[in-house]
Amino acid sequence: MHFISPHALTDSASLKKDGFSLKRTIEFSYLRLAHLRALSVKKCTIVLLLLQLVIAAPAQEYFYRPYRVNDGLPSDIVKSCTQDSLGYFWIATDEGIVKYDGVKFTSYRAAMHSNYAKGFLTTHSGRLLAFGDRDLIEIQNLGDTVIFKILCPVARVANDTTLSYPKLLFEDAHGDIWISESQSVVRLGNHSLKRYTFDAANRSPQFLRSFSFFEDQKHDLFISSFQGNLFRYDAQRDAFEATDKKFPYGVEFVSVQNNKIVIGSEEGLSQASLLRDGGVTAPTLVLKVPFVSFVQPLRNHHYFVATRGTKHYVADFDKGIFTPLSYSVNNINHVYTSPDSDIWISGNEGLVMMKENLFRGIDDHVADFIESIAEDSTAATLYYATRSTLYAFDRISKKNKVLLEIPTGYSQSLIFAPEGLWVANAFKVFLFNKGKIKKQFDFSAQSRFVTEITRDSNGNLWLAVPGSTQAYYVDKNLNLHQYNVALGQEGVIHILREGKEGMYIASSGKDNYLYFKANSDTAFHNISVPMNLAVHGDFNVMDLVVANDAVWLATTEGLLKFHDHRLERVNLGERSTGLPVSSIQAYAGNKLLIANALGMTLYDIQTGATDLFNESSGLLSNTITPRGIFVDSRENVWVCTAKGLCYSTRPLTVLSKTPQPRFTQVLVNGKKSVARTNDPIDYGRFLAIEVSSITFPENEVTFQYRFLPDDDWRVTSEPELRFSGLPAGDHTLEVRAKKNGPFIWSDISQLHFTIAKPFWQRWWFYGLCFIGVLTLVALTFIAVDARNKKKNIALQALIAERTNELRISNEELVQLNQEKNNLIGVVAHDLRSPLRQMMGLLTLVKMNAKMDETSATYLDLVAKSALRLDDMIVKILDVDAIDAQQLNVKIEAVDLSAMCSAVVDRFSVDALRKRISIVRKIDPGIFVRADKDYLEQVIENLLSNAVKFSPFERQVFVSLQGWGERVTCEIRDQGPGLSEEDKKKLFGKYQKLSARPTDHEPSTGLGLSIVKKFVSAMNGEIACVSEPGKGACFSISFMRWR
Repeated sequence: MHFISPHALTDSASLKKDGFSLKRTIEFSYLRLAHLRALSVKKCTIVLLLLQLVIAAPAQEYFYRPYRVNDGLPSDIVKSCTQDSLGYFWIATDEGIVKYDGVKFTSYRAAMHSNYAKGFLTTHSGRLLAFGDRDLIEIQNLGDTVIFKILCPVARVANDTTLSYPKLLFEDAHGDIWISESQSVVRLGNHSLKRYTFDAANRSPQFLRSFSFFEDQKHDLFISSFQGNLFRYDAQRDAFEATDKKFPYGVEFVSVQNNKIVIGSEEGLSQASLLRDGGVTAPTLVLKVPFVSFVQPLRNHHYFVATRGTKHYVADFDKGIFTPLSYSVNNINHVYTSPDSDIWISGNEGLVMMKENLFRGIDDHVADFIESIAEDSTAATLYYATRSTLYAFDRISKKNKVLLEIPTGYSQSLIFAPEGLWVANAFKVFLFNKGKIKKQFDFSAQSRFVTEITRDSNGNLWLAVPGSTQAYYVDKNLNLHQYNVALGQEGVIHILREGKEGMYIASSGKDNYLYFKANSDTAFHNISVPMNLAVHGDFNVMDLVVANDAVWLATTEGLLKFHDHRLERVNLGERSTGLPVSSIQAYAGNKLLIANALGMTLYDIQTGATDLFNESSGLLSNTITPRGIFVDSRENVWVCTAKGLCYSTRPLTVLSKTPQPRFTQVLVNGKKSVARTNDPIDYGRFLAIEVSSITFPENEVTFQYRFLPDDDWRVTSEPELRFSGLPAGDHTLEVRAKKNGPFIWSDISQLHFTIAKPFWQRWWFYGLCFIGVLTLVALTFIAVDARNKKKNIALQALIAERTNELRISNEELVQLNQEKNNLIGVVAHDLRSPLRQMMGLLTLVKMNAKMDETSATYLDLVAKSALRLDDMIVKILDVDAIDAQQLNVKIEAVDLSAMCSAVVDRFSVDALRKRISIVRKIDPGIFVRADKDYLEQVIENLLSNAVKFSPFERQVFVSLQGWGERVTCEIRDQGPGLSEEDKKKLFGKYQKLSARPTDHEPSTGLGLSIVKKFVSAMNGEIACVSEPGKGACFSISFMRWR
């Protein structure tokens, strides 16, 4: 008969006395088959053991994540799990050993002869050993490459040089490796193997376990057989000797924890103590459950107790508390605790990751939608409500009590005040105290639900009644008051909150979402500002908090900040920004707790950093009810979810660093590449780089990456980074990781690699191109030279023929040009003589004849025509002389000031006829280097054109100024100006421009051509500046005479 130790019973009684009433009695029944102990044992007995254990209700909940064949494991039978020095997980299965990098499972079936892998041992020096039915190997993980080294041969039949079916590895204080076999143990050290064989009474009857090892305080080695027989190793005799101590039958696990031996056996969990002078005490049974297979120490002096059944425990040996797991795992073989304090369970239903939750539920039986929560801090009581039931939760006793049930009601808000608990239930608000409703306000006449109540610093209770245009409040004397609020067509009072200077109302609509009443005001005023962001559907403010001199709004368009009459959307990260926010709560001074569809986010107002808490952190559901976040007087965070109420007593601001990510694999065009080598990657290849922080749950990790020297990070939640089109050269990829929950960014990991230059940028390609170009040039040169020689002969003959033809043509043209010039000269001179006689006769007629007015007019017209004809002849002769290069230019000192004044005087009469005034600005005493006659003709021509093309009653400006070595004369009119097309042919011979004289004066088109040639002959310069409709300005400049 097995029984509970008195120590355990005493602790159970004390727990009852302290108020831990959530305890239950569980009966364990199991059938035990008596084992064959010796030849004298001739029969089997079946013993039915019934034992009552005091089991505590779960004090800490866990998050479970199973990994099975569908997730990538080669087998659901998992024998053991551990981590190497790089953090990678190694798993022993019935289909070989498997590596898990936090992203995928990689099977190394070929690393062992047998597919039955059994377990691992990490030595004191950090070496990772693995063993199976026919293998003992060392695993050397280099990150992107794994090396397996055989430490010792393993055969089906043992001999002096081989092992046989190893069951367990153990390293002693001297660094020797001990291996247990079915009927013997083997010491492996200094490249030697020695076997210590025991009698048949100590032979193991099963495949997984046989001998177990431990050392006492003097580092003497002890072993226990599966049958519980204890032996001590005598180093001097190099032999094992039996002791007088006996362990329970069916020993599967032995470990030393704090100078105490923990023993797992078929009978249950036992403990023994290590003696100071060496040796061990007799074991004591502390937990009688069948087939304890493994015991793993956890945090806070707790232990995980695993069995071969489906029921397992978290134990506190000191208090005698054994908490059963709510998660069922069949037949646990091994338990491993990672550096992150995650518990990895190896069993016959795969691998299970068990993680301590940050949040825990208060009652598994209340899994309803939690509407609201309030606190009585003096009584350490939390009140919370579902739709129809009001509960009270005692934080000390952890008891949950039903206070009030209203099946037809709808509780939506709770507030605790000195006078009692205020409850907003459907159309009513009532004061609940000592199990009774003391006061009640009924709004059913208005057919309006009361959806939210809040209390200000003066003790007034404010009520939100959506659909009503009144803001109600109950004063300390329990009198009801109201304020009319100009809500407009879209406005609805959702909540009321007190700020430093008054009360705020959160409402609906883009123009009516926020109202404010200062403490000194008598009315609420709309302080909404125009929204500069897109709105999808109706805009509603669901919650509000005043913190850090700003109003933070939980809205259907995300978290918004109202400050200095500006409204802006708060950046909560790529996934959360813009998601509807149902609840917001100030926390820890400068932080906010925000609820959306992803769970609860902790937002740092000063830095903008965010931390996400969701179901993997222990939230009962990611669906958090409106205004469902509550921070109590102890800064504990309570969260109302769609599946019950949960809370955390740990500060959410205590952050741990996320494990540094590792580059688990590099694929180049889909093929695995070794990232540690310096071999360049061919240009144009597609890169896929897998990263993992090897932290869990693995899907709760966000990565940031960048290429140096970029400062900006890119965000991704995918563990594979893909790149294409990277330029040639050296690259440094930086990656960091952040896990959801109370974690900060990890240290940065760097991956250095080189993209090779494309072939057209390689030196050999340049060389080939250079050689090719030289060859092509040489061949081209040879071909062209041969072709040119043939062409030269033909061309020389053709050139000679064409040269003779050109010579003949040129002689003919010269002769024709000479004849033309002679003809023009003759014609001009022959025309000029009778013309001058005609002009003289006209003068005589005008002097002597008496004519009437009409005849005189006609005579004047004839005289003008003759003068025009004479002028044309003179210009033809001038052009002819210029073309023949017969200008006889005489450069001398010319008084340009006097000449300009004289020309202006001569043209004043013609200008006066058109009522044009000539404005002169002529500096006196300016002499230039020029030909007097040609210069005067130039000025006359330019001034004549200015008068000719100027409209009536305008002005012509003549200026002469001299600066430095050159003197400039400008003549500017107010005529029609010149087009761009006119400017192109301005100084050509016989060119007619688009502009016409304003009084039909004659124009030959030769004047400006002659001017240009005269100026150039005198080494002067002429220019024209003009725009259509703005007149023209001609300027000539000459060298000053010194």
